Amino acid sequence: TAFHFHKAGDLFFAASAGHNKQSHNHNDVGTFSLYYKDRPMIIDVGVGTYTRQTFSDERYSIWTMQSGYHNVPMINGVMQKDGREYAAKNVVSRNGYFSADISGAYPSEAAVSHWIRSYKVKGKTIEIADEFVLDKATAPNEIVFMTWGSVPEAGDGLVTIEVDGQKASLRYSASDFEAVVEPIVLKDPKLTEVWGEEICRVRLIARKLQ
Repeated sequence: TAFHFHKAGDLFFAASAGHNKQSHNHNDVGTFSLYYKDRPMIIDVGVGTYTRQTFSDERYSIWTMQSGYHNVPMINGVMQKDGREYAAKNVVSRNGYFSADISGAYPSEAAVSHWIRSYKVKGKTIEIADEFVLDKATAPNEIVFMTWGSVPEAGDGLVTIEVDGQKASLRYSASDFEAVVEPIVLKDPKLTEVWGEEICRVRLIARKLQ
């Protein structure tokens, strides 16, 4: 999977590893954000208005806290789990490259031995790779991307994302994945003042169990 931009330069890319009990934690080990010409293309949605639920044991029932709404995989249909023990390992970070084994961020139901997520920045392209071994395959894996932009095209190996006239192309293997675009209507004022009334969730759903 790769993001391709129509002009080189002006890219800002950030990725993180860590664990799922950091201060103000979201379950997002291995996630990334991507800006082009100061415009957010692939985003961290952030947090909505604080409520009692935000600071209770119901925290991870809030969708913005869940890994299924961050730029990480759902493994065997399972999201990441909260807790200090749910962490990345074997993290590698150097100029233009980042990788981590994020399998430890998932509970036992994910049945994953290792899942190495890597990012490589090459000129005007960012390559995203997932190398993994599952103990068993029970549900299709999904690769999730959250975007602020509109998605005028999704299918046949290409997802187009547009933000304020700037365009990114997400290329993937159409034989391996089906692309599904889910508009998410925002109602929380703390989110709408940043993103407006709608964002999109792009899901690349594996066509077969692996």
